[in-house]
Order: sequence, then C-alpha cells, then structure tokens
Amino acid sequence: MNTTKENTSGDNQGPSDDKKAVEVTKAFQAFVSEPFQKVSLRLDGLEDKVSNRDDRLKKLEERLGEMEAKFAEINLHLKQLESQLETAQPAQPAQPPQADAEEEIVPQESDFDPRGLIVQAMAEALNSFEDDQNTIEQYRTTAGFWLERGKKLKTMINETAAAIDGGIAGSNQIRENLPEDLAKALENSQQGLNIIGRMLQRLVNQGDRLESLTEAIEIGDNLKDLTEDEWMELLEGEQDLASAQKKISMNLGRIKKSNYQLVSKAGELAENRQKSWLDFIGKQVLPVLDGIVDGKNHTSNLITDLRKQHQESEPQLLEWFKTYSTLSSALLSMLNELGVYRMDITPGMMIDFERHEPSAVEADPEMESEQIKEISRDGYDFVAQNGNRQTLRIARVVVVKNND
Repeated sequence: MNTTKENTSGDNQGPSDDKKAVEVTKAFQAFVSEPFQKVSLRLDGLEDKVSNRDDRLKKLEERLGEMEAKFAEINLHLKQLESQLETAQPAQPAQPPQADAEEEIVPQESDFDPRGLIVQAMAEALNSFEDDQNTIEQYRTTAGFWLERGKKLKTMINETAAAIDGGIAGSNQIRENLPEDLAKALENSQQGLNIIGRMLQRLVNQGDRLESLTEAIEIGDNLKDLTEDEWMELLEGEQDLASAQKKISMNLGRIKKSNYQLVSKAGELAENRQKSWLDFIGKQVLPVLDGIVDGKNHTSNLITDLRKQHQESEPQLLEWFKTYSTLSSALLSMLNELGVYRMDITPGMMIDFERHEPSAVEADPEMESEQIKEISRDGYDFVAQNGNRQTLRIARVVVVKNND
C-alpha cells in the first residue's frame, strides 16, 4: 500500500518537476551564455588589435630590412674607398725647370672623388634617418596609448551616466514618499543632485569632443632619404671639391629640416591627444565629482538634524542620503578604470607643496606647523604611459601655522 501511494504521488508531480527543470536549465544557460558572449566580443576586439599591430610590425621589419641593405651597400662603398686610398701612389715632387729644356707640364691628380663624398653623405643621412624613424615610432606608440584611453573613456562615461541617472531617479522617488515637511527640507539638496545628473549628461551629449578623443591620429612616416643615384645626379658634372661639398652640405640640411618638421608634427599630435584627454577629465569630469562631494558635506549636518526630528523616517532618510556615496563611487570606479586615482591625503600629513596647494592657514596648538588640517578639494593622479603616476590636479588643503 505504501509503495502504491509513493508511485502515485511521483506520477502526479512528475510533469511539474520536468517543467521546473526545463525553466531552471534555460535560466542557467542564459546566465552562463551571456558572460561568454561578452568575453567573445572582447576577444574579437583584441584579435583585431593584435592583427593591426602585426601589420605594423611587418611594415617595420620590411623597412628595417631595406635600411640594413642600404647600410651594407654603404659599408661596401666605404671599403672600396679605403682600398683606393691605400693603393694611391704618392705625388712626385716637382722638378726645377731647366733653362734650355722645353717646360713639361705634368697634370696633377685631382682630389675630387664624388663617390667617396656620396658614401660619407649617405652614411650621415642614414644615421639621422634612423634616429628620426625611431622618434616617430615612439610618438606613434604614445598616440595609440591615448587613443585607447579615449575609446575607453567614451564607453565608460556613457555607462556611468546611465547608472547615475538611475541613482538620482531613485533619490527623487524616495523623497516623494517622505512626509511633506521632510520632503520640503530636502528640496534644495535634491535639486543639487538633479543638477549633478544634468552636468554628467552634458558630457555625454558633447559628442564632438568625446568623438575627437577616439579618432585615429595619422602620423606620417614618409621621411626623406636619397638613393645613391639621386646623390650622383646631384653632383653630375661637378669637378670642384669645395663646390661639391657645399652642394652635399646644403642638401643634407634640407633633408634634415624636412624630416625634423615631420618628427615635430608627430610629437605635437601625440602631445595634443594626451592633453585633450587629461583636460576632459580634469575640467569636465572632476567638477562633477567635486559637486557630489560638496553636496554630501553640505547635507550631512542637515541629515543629522532631520534624523533626530523624524526618527520614524530615519531608514528612508539614510537611504536617500546614500545617493551621494552611490554617485561618487560610480565616478571613482570609472576614473580608476581609466588610470586616474584620488590622492591619498589624511589630516596630520605634512604638506607637499608640489602636490598640495594651501587654500587657507589656521592655527592649531594640537598640531605642528605645515601639517594638513583638512582637505578642501581632492587632488588626483593619473598613470602615464610608462606606468608612473603623475599629478593631474593638485589638492587644496587647510594648513596649520602656529606662531612660535
């Protein structure tokens, strides 16, 4: 009898269990497949970057092969020139003229050797060319570094703005559900939060400015370099050593000047891309974060008073006040992902005048002179291309100054 009941019970529950199993399986598959899809997309992007870098390396290898071949050719010419100099016969001393003999004119061997001059010129030009090529490649790497940060900034600022909009919408909803007098007391602070949301949204709407940080920089590598035939053509018909040397010197000067302009342009493009990125962070993003910090500090005392007066609404008040921390955490997380970090400054530290700016001076007998009493505006560092931290914005601090 017991066995029959168990079987009957199992039959009745079987279809329901199967349905639940199917639903759980589908949910699990969706839970597992979604991260893998995201990882797959990121891998595709990385493969494209690796492919582009491989193409650039291949071009550099080809160029290096060309320069090595040219260098070997120059070495060959130098050896030939040395061989010619070693086998050259010394000039015979001039014989004094004889009175009755017909004067014999012996032609002097000319010192003019166009090929030797060209070999020297090509060697000098090659050294300068390689230096310029290496410098341009360094600038190209720098520009690529800030290009990647620009793309990441554009993506992350859109995601962060959406998260902050959601946080501010939640604070408005909490306030609307508070008692009327309590909601009135928070009105100004809520307006401040709404302004912060609009400030961040304006950054998102600055499409042109953000887009400019994601545009590829075209750094030209068409440095000028003459072939041996072009050098020979330059000296065609030339017989005077001094004149030939002057032509070579002037031409080398023109080549170096032309290449210097390309190198300078490459450096300017890379520097401007870095400056534009840092300016956007320092002048557009950090003021939004400052507004959140200032709003939190200003509202802190108000919340303390309201909690005492409205103890029945204390959980809602604390949840509303938590909005400031939520917004600042979202922005700080974004900045950290971009290689920007808030300076670690605590009261009692000695002031560092290279990183801290005194905004006020106060006496405090419990502290030493030049100790930091409080931070009036946060400072920020950024991680440079070489991995070192550099100052993005100095901090403003209140400094202790006691009369001794």
